[in-house]
Amino acid sequence: MEATAELNRIRLGIAITDGCPTGLHVQKWIESQPAEGLEIELSTLDSLGDALNLLSEHEIDLIAVEASFWQANQAMNIEKFIVTTALPRRDENHIVVAADRPAFLPHKSIILASNRLQRRQLRRYRADFRVMNPNAFADSIGMTKPDTLGELELANWLEDLRSSGTIAGYVIRRHIYDQAGIDTRRHKLMTDVRESDPSRFLPIPLEGLTLLISRSAFPTNISDQIGDVESATAWEFEHTFLEAIDSSIQDRVGMIVRHRQINSLLKQAQNEKDLMRSTSLLDTEGDIIDSDSMLEVLIEVINKTGERTLLLERLLKMDDASTAIRFMIRDWNTMMDAVTAEHPEDIRLGPARPPFLEP
Repeated sequence: MEATAELNRIRLGIAITDGCPTGLHVQKWIESQPAEGLEIELSTLDSLGDALNLLSEHEIDLIAVEASFWQANQAMNIEKFIVTTALPRRDENHIVVAADRPAFLPHKSIILASNRLQRRQLRRYRADFRVMNPNAFADSIGMTKPDTLGELELANWLEDLRSSGTIAGYVIRRHIYDQAGIDTRRHKLMTDVRESDPSRFLPIPLEGLTLLISRSAFPTNISDQIGDVESATAWEFEHTFLEAIDSSIQDRVGMIVRHRQINSLLKQAQNEKDLMRSTSLLDTEGDIIDSDSMLEVLIEVINKTGERTLLLERLLKMDDASTAIRFMIRDWNTMMDAVTAEHPEDIRLGPARPPFLEP
């Protein structure tokens, strides 16, 4: 479809990378939210470079690509290509594959996780866990390191270790679990605390987001029709945050940006016994101050042992979000400077001390 022609047909190219869920997300989107009056023609492309070439030559109209992959390939994002919208966010939380819930696994269970953030979150969750990188674990027991394996092959390698009793569990992405056909119990690392489990696992930034890339002249009325507002907002602000924070800690930062309904926030505050949040949303008569949705932004970084966490949490009004996120980034960087600073010896403050948090 040219932007100026045949508006009822869109040629959508899916840029597939190793282990990415983009194709699955597109298929679920088409099945669950068909765009009225639009015909979506799908094609699978082997690389983002090929997809951008076809888009540039007007052979396709949109590219579906994993947000984290687009973020990592900024050099290819030349001006004539834009993020026009995003598909509904799916499966942003990783899962633990284990015979029982993490809370009930045996003392000093071995859990393998490729991502540094989740290793630290699991150490925070249970200090007795032996949480390791798969490569480090393989090296420790004299096995061949799995660092050359794709996500699907790695999942099968990890499941073999778990089924043999060598490890108690491992962390992978939900779609990899499904594709590998693993029959073991899975346990979602939840963003929100529950009454039975007060722990929180913020997802990897941009996880679960699928972007739609177009030429700059793509009709906005169509992108508005097919896109998901909440996911587009999540991309805009999580991307902005990642661009502004120190690149050396980005692989250990947990983050999520999402829309929240007031009733949902009040219910969560009640479950968490968060009096400050509940009173901030109600007036003196106990009525809701503002019934409009709000934007919730959560970002955290955890030290290596999982003993210390820096968490910044904000509820922003939608109309003020663009400005408020800039102030939030400034506050985050100020806080990071404060908690990672060494404390030299001082007559009044005492002897020299290491930083509160070493990210």
